[in-house]
Amino acid sequence: MSELERKIFDISWNNFARNDIIEKLQSTYYDLIIIGGGVTGAGVAREAAMRDLKVALVEMQDFAAGTSSRSSKLAHGGIRYLAYGEMDLVKTATTERNWMRHHCPTVRPIPFLFAEIEGGKYKRRDITGACKIYDYLSDNGQEFKNYKKYKWYSAEKIHEMEPEFIQEGVKGGVVYYDCNVDDARLTLEILKEAVVRGADIINYCKVMDYIIENGKIIGVKCEDLENNMEVIIKGKLIVSATGIWTDQLLRNYPENIPKPLIRPTKGVHVQFLRKHVKNRMATIISSITDDRSFFVLPRNDDFTIIGTTDTDYEGDLSSPFCTKKDADYLIKSVKYYFPNAELDYDNILSTYAGIRPLVMQKGKSESEVSRKHVIFFSDDGLLTITGGKLTEWRAMAEDLFEEVEKKDIFPNIHREKGFSKQKFIIMIEKEDWLMALEESGFELDEKISNHLFQQYRRGALKILEIIQENPHLSEKILEDYYFIKAEIVYTLRYELTLHLIDVFCRRTEMAIFIDHRKQEKAARIVADIMAKEYGWNEKKKNQEINTYLDYIKKTIAFI
Repeated sequence: MSELERKIFDISWNNFARNDIIEKLQSTYYDLIIIGGGVTGAGVAREAAMRDLKVALVEMQDFAAGTSSRSSKLAHGGIRYLAYGEMDLVKTATTERNWMRHHCPTVRPIPFLFAEIEGGKYKRRDITGACKIYDYLSDNGQEFKNYKKYKWYSAEKIHEMEPEFIQEGVKGGVVYYDCNVDDARLTLEILKEAVVRGADIINYCKVMDYIIENGKIIGVKCEDLENNMEVIIKGKLIVSATGIWTDQLLRNYPENIPKPLIRPTKGVHVQFLRKHVKNRMATIISSITDDRSFFVLPRNDDFTIIGTTDTDYEGDLSSPFCTKKDADYLIKSVKYYFPNAELDYDNILSTYAGIRPLVMQKGKSESEVSRKHVIFFSDDGLLTITGGKLTEWRAMAEDLFEEVEKKDIFPNIHREKGFSKQKFIIMIEKEDWLMALEESGFELDEKISNHLFQQYRRGALKILEIIQENPHLSEKILEDYYFIKAEIVYTLRYELTLHLIDVFCRRTEMAIFIDHRKQEKAARIVADIMAKEYGWNEKKKNQEINTYLDYIKKTIAFI
């Protein structure tokens, strides 16, 4: 076991150490101060720490609370961008996906059906051509390859593989491969990679203003939202990785940067039990309303996510929600392609909505806007990175440091291209987990065992230790689901988890997997665990429950 592997559970990165982290943030002069704790900021923090820089990161909400916990839960190359000629974007995303599948937690391959339908906008030559290019860009000259190559199947075979998919007009189709991912869990593990390497990272700490000296930003004035106190952090270089809030942090727009820079668009997802959608694979479908493409996505063995919409958004950036119009748009088309699907409102488990930080491009519709990222310095020294795809988080961070190197801000930070494509410290092999489980003497349900390994990897070993210390923590939160009490305790002790909503929406996926009608029961059970760990009184516990349940009510308000 390496030094970093030994260290990963020795570091104090939890609610009990939060005041110590804030004290250190105020007493240290940093090489890099990163604003934003989504996947982009997390990637920059990891890359910087791996280049031996002294790093601070502040996030005004919880980590991944914005776009990075509200995606389609895919590590994918974006096959649709081939139609817009964005070969470089697709190549980067597919090669990053391949690396992530081998070396990052929660990333696992799933088959996608892309069918040719009589009268549809995609013909066999379009579909096979796109998939051929997709696989070529992914694998050519790369160390890490895609899970499997695409393959064309006859209409009869498609019906055999996906028996509930519409039969009328289907002329055949391709099955190709992309990957599922828990976006918020991935973001957390990226942050922990940086923390283990010495980064100081805090949530619920909002940047209120810059500290400026001789026209240059030399630090940030923050408000610790938990204690209503000012926090002053100083450093050599300030990076804005704030996604949809980018324009709020910019004071000087370079001439080649549009003002405003960000075009926020809303993406909505609706979740059902798989037995109600009746899909087996992931499926690309074209909306029967406006012909744009979206996904029907299997999640684990029992669930299916449908999404996403893509509409310009003008509301509160921190609080987008699914509307009746959003849900109906998605459900209408899925019912067409899966005629026997039971997609009544009564069967909706959950919904969630996120805002994409698309970079402004005049004259293009929401779906046509590129997912390319931009990186630039302002005259006041602020370095901004925004746009891009979740799958490209590591490559985006690498690109940022190429720009930093050009400015010669730090000596000795150059690394070879792809240097940070390293295996995550948290990763272990399935055999190691099964051996530890056998040696523990505990018998876990197979779904629970697979869930713990898939989500936490090396952390699952620590969860097993927690169960050994207190066997009743092996109990499920709710009988019909595979979440257990010990994993809640794990997130409280080893991740900077402050609130009940953090547990349900970011540390686990309970907010979307647990039926909204059962959320109150689950919330009270988890709140009891948190109250015991944190010493909450009844008033505090009830505040936490009410805040979370208010969020849930808003996600299904149209029902």
